[in-house]
Amino acid sequence: MGGPTVTAAAFDDEAFHGDTLFDVESVSSAGATAPERTVTFVHTADWQLGMTRHFLGPDAQVQFTADRLAAIDRIGALAETSAAQFVAVCGDVFEDHRVSAKIVTQALDRLAGFAVPVYLLPGNHDPYNAASVYRSDVFAKRRPANVVVLAAPGVHEVADGVDLVVAPWPTKAPTSDLVGDQVGRLRADDRIRIVVGHGGIDELSPSSDPSIVALAPLERAAAAEVIDYVALGDRHSVTELGATGRVWYSGAPEATDFDNVETGSGDALVVTLTRGTRRDAQVRAHRVGRWRFRSIEADVNTAADVEALATRLDEIADKPTTVVRLGLVGTLSIADHGELEELLDRSADRFAAVTRWPSRDDLRVVADPADVDALGLRGYAAQAAASLVEQANSDAADAPAARDALGLLGRLSGGVR
Repeated sequence: MGGPTVTAAAFDDEAFHGDTLFDVESVSSAGATAPERTVTFVHTADWQLGMTRHFLGPDAQVQFTADRLAAIDRIGALAETSAAQFVAVCGDVFEDHRVSAKIVTQALDRLAGFAVPVYLLPGNHDPYNAASVYRSDVFAKRRPANVVVLAAPGVHEVADGVDLVVAPWPTKAPTSDLVGDQVGRLRADDRIRIVVGHGGIDELSPSSDPSIVALAPLERAAAAEVIDYVALGDRHSVTELGATGRVWYSGAPEATDFDNVETGSGDALVVTLTRGTRRDAQVRAHRVGRWRFRSIEADVNTAADVEALATRLDEIADKPTTVVRLGLVGTLSIADHGELEELLDRSADRFAAVTRWPSRDDLRVVADPADVDALGLRGYAAQAAASLVEQANSDAADAPAARDALGLLGRLSGGVR
């Protein structure tokens, strides 16, 4: 029979952050006698437990780490409410093999509370090599019985008539398409087959890297009923690939990068597959993440522009779990720049972090002698300010530093009087 057809509308990012349903449906060959079988599972990946972010202060980093662990609980609750039979974590469960024993222990304690088996696939961050976190004493001694590491490639039965086709990373630099290697060995069968893999895919990341996953063979295998679903990790945005509707990245359960890079992070997928008299696949995205990484670009040239930026920042919800990156372009007076700096200081205390976007940031302070005079400086301070004005208005390499110094001087003196 032909491959399944996608009956749902194309991906819509705005709609994706509710419980979004994608339905792929086709009818089995005439005369098929296999009984109908259905399996529901949670597809997730890229937890990268132990990840840090250089722009987070100590308090925010503690919260970031805690919320990434708490996302495990939300995934477990999702598995329960969706009646999932298991959870597949498709690579990069841990940031690397140096993750602390505390992080490993707390993760395993949370997984022990799941009512279903949890399958962990080694990925490029946590490959199953000699130094693997999965081979560590702390993992081996504290692993609960419901947690299974998919360390051996091949086909593994997980339920009656349901197999996982497993492609773990044995090293950080595989020499072949690990997913394609496993799928290429399969032949058509009436069993439900779920491919569990990790890595970049050629449709999104064309490369000569031998580990890049080839999409076309997976699409052909899905259309020919050799496999029923490909659960991938590595891309941190939820992404559907190809035309069969059966090849997906789940994205990361918590945001790890800014929204110009990740457009669909913070979700986990609930997948329901049916085979028998009919063949069907349903993929639903459910929000499990709390953190947001927002990028904001703005032209800032006047006091009104500074106020407009303040309004935009004020309107952002969930500030303690939101990181803001600002790309500001324009020219400000010393007084207006002082107001901007006060806004940024205030915002830094309200948000998890506020950082500047170097590649999109070109904000200058106007070195106007009249503004400096209005500061009411006397003696040495007045002489230093006059020197800075001359330097800031020059073509010297340190002119930007002089403009920044004038902005700081305006702030320290209380602004223009």
